[in-house]
Amino acid sequence: MSSPLHNQIEQAYAELERSQAALAGVQEELAGAQTTVTSKNRAITVTVDSRGDLVDIKFLTRSYRTMPSAELATLLIETIAEARTKAQAAVAATFQSVLPTGMSALDMINGTVDFEEMMREAIRIANEPFPGDEPTEQPKPGAGR
Repeated sequence: MSSPLHNQIEQAYAELERSQAALAGVQEELAGAQTTVTSKNRAITVTVDSRGDLVDIKFLTRSYRTMPSAELATLLIETIAEARTKAQAAVAATFQSVLPTGMSALDMINGTVDFEEMMREAIRIANEPFPGDEPTEQPKPGAGR
């Protein structure tokens, strides 16, 4: 006969295995992901990987040969930035499927998540009694010294 605690542990372990498999799938999907963007004037395309690293530049026309260097530089910078932004959004959308509801992958990537608050909430949840258990008396800070 299984106890309720044993069942909860088995359910938690099964959920952990599902989460690990989902994360492995996301990592595999992102390993080969690339984003390609064409410049506004259709003169170049740039390709970045899922980390936003530049992997390819193609010149679609010969117009770059007669462009002032500052114009070509601006065109490259803007096109690469757009490709990186799109790659970042694609990574966030892919990771969103494995994150808890309400957690934004894009916020995590951009560094705007308050991890301290997230940890406080996780600790609060972990300290809650299991459903059906009676709450236990928490020791007072400084007691037993």
